[in-house]
Amino acid sequence: MTKRAPTFGESVFSILSMVVIIAVGYAGFGVRVEMLMIISAIVAALVARRCGYRWADLENGICQKIVQATPAILIMWTIGIVIATFIFSGSIPMIIYYGLKLINPQYMYLCTFIVCCVLSVVTGTSWGSAGTMGVAMMGVAAGLGVPLHITAAAVVSGVIFGDKLSPLSETTNLAPLCAGCNIYDHIASMMWTTIPSSIISAVVFFICGTQIEVTGTGLPQEAIDTMASLDEIYHWNLLLLLPFLVILVCAFTKQPPVPTMIGASLLAIIIGCAYQGFDVVQGFAASVNGFTTNMIFDGEVAPDVASLLNRGGMKSMVGIVIVIYCGYGYAAIISKAGFLKTALEPVVSRAKNRVTLIGATLITDFIIMACAGSSYPAHIMTAEMYKRAYIEQNLDPRVLSRTLEDVGTMMAPWIPWGTSGAFYIGTLGVGIFGMEGFGIWSPNTYLNPVFALIVAAVGIGMYKMTPEKQKEELEKLDAQEKAL
Repeated sequence: MTKRAPTFGESVFSILSMVVIIAVGYAGFGVRVEMLMIISAIVAALVARRCGYRWADLENGICQKIVQATPAILIMWTIGIVIATFIFSGSIPMIIYYGLKLINPQYMYLCTFIVCCVLSVVTGTSWGSAGTMGVAMMGVAAGLGVPLHITAAAVVSGVIFGDKLSPLSETTNLAPLCAGCNIYDHIASMMWTTIPSSIISAVVFFICGTQIEVTGTGLPQEAIDTMASLDEIYHWNLLLLLPFLVILVCAFTKQPPVPTMIGASLLAIIIGCAYQGFDVVQGFAASVNGFTTNMIFDGEVAPDVASLLNRGGMKSMVGIVIVIYCGYGYAAIISKAGFLKTALEPVVSRAKNRVTLIGATLITDFIIMACAGSSYPAHIMTAEMYKRAYIEQNLDPRVLSRTLEDVGTMMAPWIPWGTSGAFYIGTLGVGIFGMEGFGIWSPNTYLNPVFALIVAAVGIGMYKMTPEKQKEELEKLDAQEKAL
């Protein structure tokens, strides 16, 4: 069968069909996004068949794409190990314990924001941070009589700040993987948009906090009970901060993330055994299956405390990895058959400057994320669509990776049917929209895209490539497309 270039109609159909399938299936009927991505891939494969592509051709393209995703997948497995072992050692519980103990009731919102920022940076998980420290702070707010929707906003703003900038975060690893840059260059690039929006958030939370009359005089009974339970399970010592210190030092010295996290996890298991007196077998079991309190404690644990601690493990990352496989399967087919290049040619050809290019990237990423309910397919698809345009305009891949996260990570909480939005609503017990929702009170979620356009217009943080690197990146992209 002779291969031919796809028509514009075929290309647009292959992409719009994915949008419609996910929008109707996920938003309308609650079908899991993984299956919807597979169905979208089937539709694209049938159109590719019309263009002369055999299944063997498409299968080869899928395999090549999965190979490209392998480094990020390795990191994600390792993140699951880190979360479980850091709870096993008492490192994460100690942050929760002293975060509760040292909170300043007068500045509840700002303290919540800062504590969640720190926790999500060192753990690399917005969900884990919201489900641990975020839940604890909501309990503190309830006991103090502080409005819960602004507290929830402080939690969301804080955890996504750290989730965006932590080298342990799966989205922080996925975005540079899709764009084709180093994770540490990616994190440095994001400072241009993340820091200004986060400073504004901190000012908002400070002002809001000073306007609230605190009705309580101390920690609520729920927080006191949580601290008592943690005290009963763990022993506290600065030694427990060593695993965090290892990760931070290695991040600053730009060491490879997987060996760094594995080393920190082994140290955490050693601390859990040597200092806490736990069983090494249980430590290794937690790294795979996830941590549970009954591994280390024979007494009865309150449900609230168990929900704070029972998490992590390699198996907790299975869902994310499956989404990546499904997303990359679809991406490989539309790339292999040339659908992306043909469909986006009118858009890319009109993006003549960096402002229009970044604006188009932001809009595309948000639409795909809204349809898919997840930032992972959005990162994968948007990077595939615009990677060449960025290189041709001599913009370093770190600009593309930053732009992906300016929407995909920061605005994910705004999608109520998406994984992030649904998680925050269910975990924090507060809606997204309206004055009683957390959305409007989380400035960094919607200001990040604004700052992305501002820095593009002003020209700061718009990293350029040398002619040699630009040529190298184009050759690398051509080779990848040829391999598909």
